[in-house]
Amino acid sequence: MIWIGVQVALVFLVVALSSLNGLAFGAKPDLGVTVLAAGSDLRPITAPGQPFLFRIGLDNMKGAADAHHVKLSALLPKGLKFQSSDPPPTRLDSGYNPVWEIDALPAKALPRLFEVTAETETDLAPGRQLEISAEAESSEGNTNSADNHASYTIYVQSVGPALVFRGSTLDSVPLTTVGPATFKVDVRNAGNLPAIGTRLEATLPKEMKFDKADPQPESSSGQIVAFKLGDLARAESRSVTITVEFDPHQISDVLQGDRPLTFAFKVSGAGSDGKVTDSHFEITKRVESPGQDVAVWLTIVGAKEPGELVPGSDVTSVITYANLGNQPAHKVAVALNLGAGLAIAHSDPRPTGTGTDNTYPGGVAHWDIGDLGVGMSQTIRSVIHVASVPDDGALVNATITADGIDIDTSNNSASLLWHSPLPPDILKSMRRASVVAKTAGGSEGASARPVSHRLRHLLELILVIVAVLIFIRARRSPIR
Repeated sequence: MIWIGVQVALVFLVVALSSLNGLAFGAKPDLGVTVLAAGSDLRPITAPGQPFLFRIGLDNMKGAADAHHVKLSALLPKGLKFQSSDPPPTRLDSGYNPVWEIDALPAKALPRLFEVTAETETDLAPGRQLEISAEAESSEGNTNSADNHASYTIYVQSVGPALVFRGSTLDSVPLTTVGPATFKVDVRNAGNLPAIGTRLEATLPKEMKFDKADPQPESSSGQIVAFKLGDLARAESRSVTITVEFDPHQISDVLQGDRPLTFAFKVSGAGSDGKVTDSHFEITKRVESPGQDVAVWLTIVGAKEPGELVPGSDVTSVITYANLGNQPAHKVAVALNLGAGLAIAHSDPRPTGTGTDNTYPGGVAHWDIGDLGVGMSQTIRSVIHVASVPDDGALVNATITADGIDIDTSNNSASLLWHSPLPPDILKSMRRASVVAKTAGGSEGASARPVSHRLRHLLELILVIVAVLIFIRARRSPIR
């Protein structure tokens, strides 16, 4: 009877536990905690006497059960004092660690965010690291103990603005003697205090002259163009767009001298104490000839052996073409020229037209591409049927043309010369000649004065060349 009573009690206990909200036969919540910087500046930096804003995330997304009596705690390191939070904490542990108490957090709950503002103590030395941590717990425990706590390290830097250059598009803008060049310069206050009265100075090479800018410059005198950018808050950025062009009186000297041109920039501003900070930045450019530069490349895929075309087979020619110049190319045309024994089966895209040429008995296909922008490239794939391969080889040639000045015509054509495989009897003769050469080398090695390895390889090469010449002469000789 006592044993039966114990069993009944256990059944009632299991039923009672399974009926609790969020617990079913051992299911637990899985509280997840994250800590990240918040506000307009998300860098992990602070400065003595400055506030630092961070955000704590709390979720139960991976939890299989509701979490009850949740306690979320933020642990602030020495040197960082709690100021405020949204939502406000339930209480402060030890007088400075905020704690939030939540009645329940449902299973699969998305993150709740807690934004905290803390103040960095004034006596902290620059270069020190401060670690903020947060942890959560519930009355049911946690499925994965690695999820319910997180930490975030911030770094103490000196107080004040820090003006830096984020970059310039001048690097990628072609500098030509025809027409203006427009580029952008970006600056940023990477410090922890506002930069007051920020000013940007651009010093142009003596060969260049200022045209216009956005915003309008404060002044433009000689080669120096100055801009007032006003006050830059912490992490705030500003951009200036400048248009310049060559001084007409300097163009001939620039083209003859072929010397680089240096653009110099300086940004400066003051902190709240009146101390001025500045940064310098330089970009060196070379003058480019204006114009398009259409180029073409040709490859063959599908051949069993490199440099060989087998009669009766199909291979694919891939034409890649591009505009490498600094101006758009207009009325671009690509042509594929085939030697004797070759013919185009089909192409993608289809040719605009085809024609004949005595130099290329296999025919000529051409594509009218139209306009090709700066830096643009495309491909044409053509399946070529190999009917036969002449003794002097099968020639495949691709060309590209465009209107206007082409600043580099050396890349306007590409050619490949392919041969048919050598007959098996010739290959056997070549192998036999190689064996004879090696045997001769071995007998010589047994004599008192052995032949060197270099002489042996030279003999092998001579025998191979003789065999190939005999084969070619035999094929060219008329059949009697």
